[in-house]
Amino acid sequence: MKITFLGTSAAEGYPALFCNCSKCSRARNLGGRNIRHRSSALVNEDLLIDFGPDTSGQILRYNLNLTKVRNILLTHSHADHLSAYDFQYRFPNFQETGSIQTTNIWGNPTSIDAFLEHVKEGFLEVFEGAAGKFAPSKEEIEEELPDFLDLYLNRVEPHQKLEISEKYIVYTIAANHKKPEHSLNFLIQELGPDGDQGTTFLYGTDTAPWDDSEWDYLESLGVKLDLVALDCTTGPGGSGTHHSNEAFLESKSKFESKGLLAPDSVFYAHHFSHQSNFVYDDLVEYMEPHDVKVTYDGLVINR
Repeated sequence: MKITFLGTSAAEGYPALFCNCSKCSRARNLGGRNIRHRSSALVNEDLLIDFGPDTSGQILRYNLNLTKVRNILLTHSHADHLSAYDFQYRFPNFQETGSIQTTNIWGNPTSIDAFLEHVKEGFLEVFEGAAGKFAPSKEEIEEELPDFLDLYLNRVEPHQKLEISEKYIVYTIAANHKKPEHSLNFLIQELGPDGDQGTTFLYGTDTAPWDDSEWDYLESLGVKLDLVALDCTTGPGGSGTHHSNEAFLESKSKFESKGLLAPDSVFYAHHFSHQSNFVYDDLVEYMEPHDVKVTYDGLVINR
């Protein structure tokens, strides 16, 4: 499994869009891994986690090809993780080669509704051109997505097992984040050519410490995790709807005590806010004694 972290910041970016605090100023001066875009990740070349407002720039920066993406997992509907306006550029009039193929989008019902709202602008132009002034409903847009954009929407809830492209098994975990929306974390298992289990990767961004029911669910799956990227947004202090550094380390201890980690597993802190967490260089120093690595934009992991 190849995992590329396209972005690793919280909603405002790091340094933040409109901030000159000491952390943002230091990140700008240091550059390199201290500069973070909004969080998303690409598994191999065909499975994308989240589609945020920085996606276009990230794809160009890392020389990736979105036409190879066959499935997109949405964690939740917050705008830093779902900014789907660019999907209107899948309309045929924007393609010269006709190379786009079918893509499935998987998300909770709130995320799917938000996606439909985002792509409405493009459909308004198509419908107006075909039938005068006519505003399509979300239901009509969803019905036309396969024909117009070769997209299929899949509504999922926590504790589901998704079999994707005969290449992945994905288990959905209830993130503790945006209530009452059922935000999702994902446990992704890559399947070998004979259906044998390959790398197991847990992507757990945008969540406070899980409820006991999620730990029970994860234990019931009987898996050993090779790689974990867990929310570590708020730095020292309170957690709110994310993990603080202290809460992150407590969750890591639970993974260990419950026997959920493979012997050679790697544990990453991921998704950082400038408001309270350190710049990359300082966070690496903070986490090193705890056997934790820190994600950064452009990090590539091969397992």
